[in-house]
Parts: sequence; structure tokens; C-alpha cells
Amino acid sequence: MFRAMLRGLLAHKLRLALSGLAVVLGTMFMSAAFVAGDTMAKGFENLFSTVNENLDVQVTAKSDAPKSEQGNEVVTAFVDQATADKIASVSGVARSTPQVGTDGARVVGKNGKVVSSNGPPRFGIGWVQGDTLLELREGTAPTRPDEIAINAGLAKTTGYRVGDRVDVITLKPRQPFKIAGIFGYEGGRDSLGGETTVAFTMPVAQELLIGAPGRYTNVDVQAADGVSQAELRSRVAAAAGPRYVVKTGEETANDQASETASFVSILKGGLTGFAVIGLFTGAFLIFNTFSMLVAQRTRELALYRSFGASRGQVNRSVLLESVLLGLVASLVGLGIGVGVGYLLRQLLESFANANLPVSGVVVRPYVVAVTLLVGTAFTVVAALIPALRASRVAPIAAMREAATPDKPLGRLTVIGGVVFAAGVLLLALKLTDVVKDALWWMLGGGAALAFLGVAMLAPSVARPVTGLLGRAFSWAVPGRLGTRNTGRNPRRTAVTAAALMIGVTLATGAGVFAASAKSGISNVFTNDLDAQLIIATDFTGTGQAGFDPSLVDKMKAIPGVQAALAGQADSVRVGGRTATVLATDVGAAREIFKLIPKEGELRALNSDEMVVDEDTAKDRGWKLGDAIPVQTARGGDYRERIVGIYQTNNIASGPILNPADASTFRSPYAQQGYVKVADDDQVGAVKGQLEALVKDNPEVSVSDRSGIIEQSSQFLNIVLTILNVLLGLTILVAVLGVINTLLLSIFERTREIGLIRAIGMNRRQLGWMVTVESILISVFGVLLGVVAGVALGVAIVQAVGGDFLRLTMPWAYLVATLVLALVAGVIAAILPAIRASRLDVLQAIAYE
Repeated sequence: MFRAMLRGLLAHKLRLALSGLAVVLGTMFMSAAFVAGDTMAKGFENLFSTVNENLDVQVTAKSDAPKSEQGNEVVTAFVDQATADKIASVSGVARSTPQVGTDGARVVGKNGKVVSSNGPPRFGIGWVQGDTLLELREGTAPTRPDEIAINAGLAKTTGYRVGDRVDVITLKPRQPFKIAGIFGYEGGRDSLGGETTVAFTMPVAQELLIGAPGRYTNVDVQAADGVSQAELRSRVAAAAGPRYVVKTGEETANDQASETASFVSILKGGLTGFAVIGLFTGAFLIFNTFSMLVAQRTRELALYRSFGASRGQVNRSVLLESVLLGLVASLVGLGIGVGVGYLLRQLLESFANANLPVSGVVVRPYVVAVTLLVGTAFTVVAALIPALRASRVAPIAAMREAATPDKPLGRLTVIGGVVFAAGVLLLALKLTDVVKDALWWMLGGGAALAFLGVAMLAPSVARPVTGLLGRAFSWAVPGRLGTRNTGRNPRRTAVTAAALMIGVTLATGAGVFAASAKSGISNVFTNDLDAQLIIATDFTGTGQAGFDPSLVDKMKAIPGVQAALAGQADSVRVGGRTATVLATDVGAAREIFKLIPKEGELRALNSDEMVVDEDTAKDRGWKLGDAIPVQTARGGDYRERIVGIYQTNNIASGPILNPADASTFRSPYAQQGYVKVADDDQVGAVKGQLEALVKDNPEVSVSDRSGIIEQSSQFLNIVLTILNVLLGLTILVAVLGVINTLLLSIFERTREIGLIRAIGMNRRQLGWMVTVESILISVFGVLLGVVAGVALGVAIVQAVGGDFLRLTMPWAYLVATLVLALVAGVIAAILPAIRASRLDVLQAIAYE
């Protein structure tokens, strides 16, 4: 039985390859996700191990400053000179090196703009003579206050050389420096991971990078021979005292590596999700393929039964086919995925314009096991129902010439209706706020059930819908025949279309959400902001980027300016909890941000006064007149009295302070500015004068509303593009399913096609008939996907809500999707049409 099954499997190599291709693509995604993630994770682990190779203990100060709302440190506490000296004198310390290093040294390039970063930090450090990690390649170390050294990666990016003069922005405005030297890193690296680094003399670094002369960000300690890291850590901790954090070199490396773990996890999770979607799409293809194979092999399987094969043997033979197909296809997918994982890493390097600290490819044993297991399991599950059908073929069927007809659709339709209703009920409970919590569980569960219900209901509507669509082709006999062929087996048509529906549903849902988000952003800046011009800071800048707040006085003095403000934002601990606080002129903010007073007054604030939005006041239990304790990043610790409560606004929310109280924010700069022009005809002239005001600041630009809306939508566009590319690959699997279905249908209808040719249909007409079938299947699947996707997008927008989401239909996107369905249908028909047209008429008539 096994040998007979194996011969039958290998006898049809084309349909075997097409069936396995779905599994190959899905497992390729999965293994590529794991390989790319593991390769980068291992690269960063090796990097941090190398960086900390000569580090046995590191000492940093505990920070009492408020963290950001994401829980990140916004200000580093410092180690004083006395503590550094005490650490150096600890028994067992061979070398103690106080260091200054922080993100925030921005070099101005030859084009007058700050050298941008697509993620990696822009470090500033204090040069330490004898640091084994750094390798001076050209020139000398900085020894004068106006000298710096830059890493080789920055030198290559900018084209700067030893002796050039460059401007650098730090905590202080841009200052000129002379490049004294260019350095690299141990191992011949130009950078550690795509970062840029500027090295100052230690006193200059202390002043410009941390604003704390005589202090350090950390102290690195090397142990004497015979002293372990753990033992030295205990000694140093005892000497440093409770105000300091003391870690071994291994702990430091692990902490640094963990900071990249979230990025790697997101990458692996996202790609694995698309791999599962691809495999799920492929499951439809495999199910369809095995269903058709069983139907076509009815006589063959019945003959096995008549020769004595049991139902179990027939069942096992079909399942064994699926196991072999899944295993071989998964192996191929794994091999290709390893290569794709390497290319993906290269692509990320190119996208980030950075030299990531990774090399080669890391393939862990679990990747092999999971990929083979999941790929094979998907194939077996997809083939399970056809296998059960195969075992039920009666021996008497060997005497029949016709394949077993499909069962009635009534039972499937009822079950599909119940499943669909359950999904709609879950969505309705969430959209009507009957269920307050579990947003994504309710949305995801409801959408999944509704989607499954649509897939189960599809066979019952396949014939009428394709019949209606087929009227567009009824002007010719081949078109009418193609329409009838599509409706002949509604289950097959629906399953093939459902595979296409998956990718289209997700792409359409994402399109509706993106269009709604863009519309919401546009609505906020158009209707809720009464300012035509915005002064914005480079989003790749650090927390220190921005412009001098006093510039607002010059902005107000420009002819035609009705109101202007400059805003300093920072993470501040207010009433014991971290919040983003804005320091600005409340009088101007009331006009520009359209603030509506609810209690008290919105006026120019005195020192130690603040206003707050009503939602924050309600959440925290604050009332008018309350004195709220405030702690800022650089040591400000005082109380602010609430003098006004305003209606929550889309542009401004949270506490607003007097600009004088921002002196201890982590940055002395304003990050945003808004200008209201009295007459729209003067906007161009005012913009020109504003640009002249900030022309010497390479981190600041002036935009109008349309520019800021476009900038705000850029990230959304990037995400949507990546999403559509990945979903496009899923749709490719579905198109392969259409090809496979049509090819198998051609095999099934060989005699029929021969008879049609015999009574006068030529090859061109036959090709047109197959093309009509392909187009109808594709358009039917896309229509299902568009309807389901629009419903999904509307549900997400309504459930998530918020003023930054305004339900909008991307009509051009939807029309383009339908057009692509027609194109996909034509493309999918090419190979089956060629196959059908090449059939020999006499042999086809005699085919059994």
C-alpha cells in the first residue's frame, strides 16, 4: 500500500510541487524570523561581551530623578570625585577608570544639518588615555578644550578628516571644535553598532555632556589577579555605599544585551505571525489539493479497497502522503529561510544605515525542530478531512466512471451562520461597551470567529455571486462555460477564494485603520490647532535637541504674528507619579491650543503655579487650589499650586507650568513652537522670517500644517508599506492556490475538454474559458476579503476610538485591490490555460 501510494504521489510532480510550495513559503517565513532574530541577538551578545571584556566591576549612581512614562531613565545620576578615589583605593582593584559617556553629542555635517541617526545613539565621551577598547588610527587624542576625536564610522559618514573644524551640539548650543584624531575599536570596527561617538577632553565632557564638572557617569574597575568579580563587587559596594549600584562585568553585559532583546523579540514575533498567516493560507491550498486528489482518485482508492485494503490503510496512506509532503516542503523552507534570514539582517543594516555587530548566520536547534514540526503539522491537519473522505470510498465505486458528488451545503451553511453570529456578537459587545475590558481579546476573538464563519458560508454564496459576476463575460460561449465551471463545485471555489480572502482581509483592514488614523491626525491639526506654522525639532534628536525658549520674543516681534509660544516638555514626577509636563505661556496656549477653562482661570502663570486638564485632575483627585509636589529631572523639588483646570484637548493635555519652573528640566531647550498669523496671506512671509531665526540651528525646521501632517503620517506609511509587502507574499500563496486548483481541475476535466475541442472550440477560446474561471475565483475571494477587511477595520477604529482616529474609507485603495484581483486572475490562468490548450484531443477523449 505504501509503495503504491508513493508511486501515485511521484507520478504527478507538478501538482506535488504546487502543493508543497505553500508549506515552503510559510516555513521559510518562520525559519527566517528565527534565524534573523537569533543572529542579531547573538551578535549583540558578542558585542557587549567584547566591550566589557576588561571590565570586572562597574559602579553607577542611583538616580532619584523621575523616569519617562515608558519607565526609562531620562537623567543619569553621577559619581563624584571623592567616591571615584575611594573606589580606586579598594583592596583588589588593579585599575579604576572614571568615565563620562552619554547619548547627546550631535555633529553638524558639511551640509549644515545635524548628522542624522536612524536608531543608534550619538554618544559623547570623555577621552581616557589607555582605554583598551579604543584604537587611535589617525592624529592624536584630544588634549585641548577645543579639540575632539571622532570614531571612524562618523568620519566615513561625514567625510571629515583630522584637522577639520566641526560644530558639535551638546547641552550647550553648537560650538566649534578641531578634529585632533580618528579612532576605531578593538577588532577593526569603525563603530560598535552603527552609533556615532565624539570624544572630548574629560573636563569638557563633564561640562558639555552631563553639566556636572568633576563628576562621572560611571567608574569601570579591573580586578587584581586572584580576585573574582563577585568578591570585588562586594568590596567595592561596601566602599561606595548605598547610593551606588555595583555590578559585575558579566551582569553589565547582560543588562546591555537585554536592552536590544525587545527589538529582536518584536522582529521575531512579527515575522512569525506572518509565517503563521502564510501557513494558514497554505492550509486552504493543501486542503483543496487533497480534496481534489481524493475525488480524482476515487476509482484508484476503490480498487485498493476491492483488492483488500481496509479503510484504515487508505486513511493512513493519504495521511502519510501529507506527512511526507509536509516534511520535505518544511526542509526546503528551512533551507531557504536560513538564506532569507541572512538577507533580512542585511536589509535591516541597509535600512538603519548602520553596521550592526553581527556576522554569519546563527541556526539554533529549536529553529530546525519548530519549523519542521509546525510545517508538517499544518500539512497533516489540512489533509485530515480529505483523508477521512478517502477512507469512506466504497469498493463498488471502482466500477463507476464519475467522481463522488459533493455533499449538500445545508449543514455547513447552518454551522457557518452560527459561528459568524458568535463572532459578530463578541464584536458588538465590545463596540457597545457592554464589555469594558479585554479590548484585543474581544476584537481578535470576534474577528476570528466572524472570519471563520464567512469562510464556512462562502460555498453557499459562491454559485450566485460568481454567476452574477460572470454576466460580464456572457457575451461569448467560452465566458459562459467558464462561469458555469466556477459554479459547478462551490466548495472548491469557496476554499480557493478563502485562501485569497485571508491576505486581502488583513490588508484591507490595515488600510481602513491607516486611512482613519491619517484623517484623524489631519483633523486634529486642522480643527484643534489655531496656528498656521510649527517649529519642530528633528525627531532623531535626543532629549537635549531643540531651540532657546527666549526665541519666542523674537517670534512675536515678526510683523503679522498674532500669537506665538515655545514649549518645553519633560518627564516630571507630579504628585508621586510620572507625567509629561509642558512649560509654556498659558495665555498664548489658551489661544493657539483652543483651551477651554472649566475651573479657575487660564492666564499667565507665576512661578510655582500650574494648570491641568480635567481628565488628569479627575484621575489623580486634584482640585483647584491644591499644592502638588513636583520633582524635575535635575533636582527641582517644589510644590505647584493648581490655579486652573481646562477641558482635555487633543493638542495639549496634562500639567502646564510657568517656563521659569523649567530651569531644572533635563534640557534647557524648547522642543516645539507654534505661531498664529493674523492673515493667511502673510503666512509665507512669516515662515521665511522664522526660518531666518533658526537658520543656525541644524536641528530645527519650520513647517506649515500640511508639512507637519505629512511628517506625522510618515511612520504610519512605512508600517503600512511593510505590512502590505508581507501580506502580498501571503496573497501570492493564495494565487498559487488558484493556479493549483485550475490545474487539478484541468486534469479532472480532461475528457470533457477533449470533447469541447472535438466539437469546434479552438485553443484561444479554451484559454479564455480557463481565464474566466480564474478571474471569477480571484474576484470572488477579493470581494469577500474587501467586505471582511472593511468590517474589521471599522470595528477596530470604533473600538479603539479616540480623536486621532476618524473613520475614513480608502476608496482608491479598495478599487486598486479589485483591479489587482483581475490582474491576479489573468496571471493565475496562464499556466492552466497553456496546459489545457496543449491537450491532445483524441488522447483527452480516451482519458480515464
